[in-house]
Amino acid sequence: MRVVVKNKFCDSSLWDYVEPRKTDIVINTCYKAGTTLTQQIVNLLIYGNSDFKNFKYLHDLSPWIELWPDPDYTSLEHKMAHINNLPEPRFLKTHVPFEAMPYHPEWKYIYLVRDGRDVALSLYNFRVGYDPEFWEVTEMEPFLEFWDKWLENGFLWPFWEHTTGWWNARHLPNVLFIHYGDLIKDKLKEVEKIANFLGIEFDDAKKEIVMEQSSLEYMKEYWEKFQPVGFLPQKFFGKGKNGCWQELLPAEKVTEYEKLVVEKLGLECANWVANGGIIPLPEPSLNAASQA
Repeated sequence: MRVVVKNKFCDSSLWDYVEPRKTDIVINTCYKAGTTLTQQIVNLLIYGNSDFKNFKYLHDLSPWIELWPDPDYTSLEHKMAHINNLPEPRFLKTHVPFEAMPYHPEWKYIYLVRDGRDVALSLYNFRVGYDPEFWEVTEMEPFLEFWDKWLENGFLWPFWEHTTGWWNARHLPNVLFIHYGDLIKDKLKEVEKIANFLGIEFDDAKKEIVMEQSSLEYMKEYWEKFQPVGFLPQKFFGKGKNGCWQELLPAEKVTEYEKLVVEKLGLECANWVANGGIIPLPEPSLNAASQA
């Protein structure tokens, strides 16, 4: 049984209306961990360009499934009809926890992770771009006030539980973990990893296209292709950097976070969330080994 997550932005039960296909690709983050960048990378791996042809922009080709109400669609029926008529392979965006996702062995799931301190600061800055015609816009509190609230409750859902749920699924052969820090530090290596996972040939010509058209500079220049409805013009993309929290969080807040992240995620997961690199897989159980 899947859990249902519902709030003023999202309803995970919308996944029940998605007609599954064996070729489906799911791109998932808790939030603010490279979702749009990875959608563009997958688009370029599949289609080889940023010409979306019959689609207005990237999020029309790769919609956020559980977002409702969704300013892109006139009704729920309109949205689900659009999703179920997308060409194959579909690459679908989501932010729901693993426990709320439909699981199909044939699907490919890409899960992106980012240091929680970078996630919180990116989310804080992200709200500056909200268009008041679509979203409730409130006065921005100081970052440290926002930080304390986020640390306890997250945004759509707590960061800790979301990360833990997917972390526990990391051993599944159709789940790929990508760390945002690795993605921006050595994009070519991480894109090759994604291409291999999806079974897509990644030749030199495609490498050149992917590296150019998934760059922050390219996506900012052609922002209308990538910015979802509901944001002020050219206000969707941030700096694409990590570590800016060091200028804002005092030492005691950093110490509090580093203690809490281990308590919430466990030492192994906490270290990977902070540093990326090769993801440690769980040791096989004795029962599994004996059955093998």
